[in-house]
Amino acid sequence: MTGTPLPRSLDPAQGELLAGYLLRLAHRIGISPLGLAHRCGLTAGTTFPTHHLVRLDSNQARQTATVCRLALPEVHALTLATQAPSYPPLHPVYLGRHQSQIDMANDGWVFTAFSRYCPACLADTAGLPGGSVWQGSWRLPHIFLCTRHHRLLDWRCPDCQAPAFSNGYRADGRWRPTQLTPSPRSRLHPAQCRHRPGTGRDPACAQRLDHPSAAGEGPTEAMVHAQQRLSAAARSVAGQQVESLGGPTSPQRFLNDVRAATLAICSTWPATAEALTGTEHLDAVAAHVETLSRAPAERAGAQGDGWLARSVDHPPGDPLRAAALMALVVRILDDPDGQTVLASVLSRLPSSRAGYRRLKRLAPHCSSGMNTAIDESTHLRHGTVGPPALFPQPPSHQGLIDPKNIPQHLPDAWAWPLDELNGPATQLRRDAAIRLVQMTRGGSRAAAARYLGITPGALQSATVSIRAWQKMPANADAYQDALQRIAEIAAAAEAPSSTRLTDPDDMTVGP
Repeated sequence: MTGTPLPRSLDPAQGELLAGYLLRLAHRIGISPLGLAHRCGLTAGTTFPTHHLVRLDSNQARQTATVCRLALPEVHALTLATQAPSYPPLHPVYLGRHQSQIDMANDGWVFTAFSRYCPACLADTAGLPGGSVWQGSWRLPHIFLCTRHHRLLDWRCPDCQAPAFSNGYRADGRWRPTQLTPSPRSRLHPAQCRHRPGTGRDPACAQRLDHPSAAGEGPTEAMVHAQQRLSAAARSVAGQQVESLGGPTSPQRFLNDVRAATLAICSTWPATAEALTGTEHLDAVAAHVETLSRAPAERAGAQGDGWLARSVDHPPGDPLRAAALMALVVRILDDPDGQTVLASVLSRLPSSRAGYRRLKRLAPHCSSGMNTAIDESTHLRHGTVGPPALFPQPPSHQGLIDPKNIPQHLPDAWAWPLDELNGPATQLRRDAAIRLVQMTRGGSRAAAARYLGITPGALQSATVSIRAWQKMPANADAYQDALQRIAEIAAAAEAPSSTRLTDPDDMTVGP
């Protein structure tokens, strides 16, 4: 009966959120999480709203405490508001606006649409009453590694490959609405995958997630440092100060700097890669940005990370990509000269772009160092900084060259004008192929690379090299002239017979 205390209950585990606690308790007493939610007054229907993770109202908290035989402080401790007390997106007033719990739940900086997890941690707690414990911190977008086991968190089920602890996607690839507990009617061990394939009427995957898998490449020192900085800022207490861009600021403003720097990097990529060429895992950041550049329908497809990332100023769902991006962000914010890097990067963000308007909304809530960088970027944008290093390529040869005949690697008969440029030969040939596709089909540089089957990492490598080379006097003009000659050669010649074995429209290019 609703509101009646259960005959037995569980003590919440350290760091546990409401979703994980209800999973363990439901498993222990042999009912579904949805049935337990009905008793606690958390829902009256067939869905389980996610905003309960953010904060519980007083009536829900009291009823949950009564049913689960808990004290009120224990119930409130099962929300994200207590997991990260200094985390700005979890405050009722954020960026100068009042926000509801639902607004918070829909913000990509509040929590992920699924939960990352550490298989070793799930295994370590599998013997507790009710089963394995899901750490609440795994749900926060800026938590991407397990410091206890020194490994990046996992995010997909090893069997069905759906994001773990998610409601998953339908057979047509569209994502199901997020729920506090995925497959809430299923009675499963907390460590079992709850993704429902197909229509959702099929049983859940049920693969155990607490079998430690190969951890792969461990986190870099920069990733560990970034995780420590972000976690410490989110859990700080009133009155503390941290460093950001060479000066002291509050943890809240530092975390807003993180969001602004993320927006700057992803909106202007690969500008940051050119400035910080020695950074590790730039290819992972490039892959994330490339995913965001896809059409909305493609981004929302099954197992695509674009939907999980949501926006250019939100961290990616993939823990490796998130770790690489956050390590890059923290490297900039830790550098007293990071303002110079950010100003240069932001000077490439047109004021007409939505990202620029979002940045201006963030600015009043960022550190003084970030505001200095934003102001300086405006000066650079309107100053005499010359043309951008990588010129846009108009579709000047539509109908003159069949794009299907353009190979990834230009043959010598086409590419000889590049030999006169004394530039990075391999990258020039790859870049020239991309430019030829743009000259024949139009569209973005990333779309042209996908058409050719060039991976995001190879695209990023070529872009960084070419941009640096074009900054030398006269190189950009010489390269443009060479491209025009290559286009004329290609238009006059038949396509090489052995350079393209697959129609690019039939190729599948991974994210």
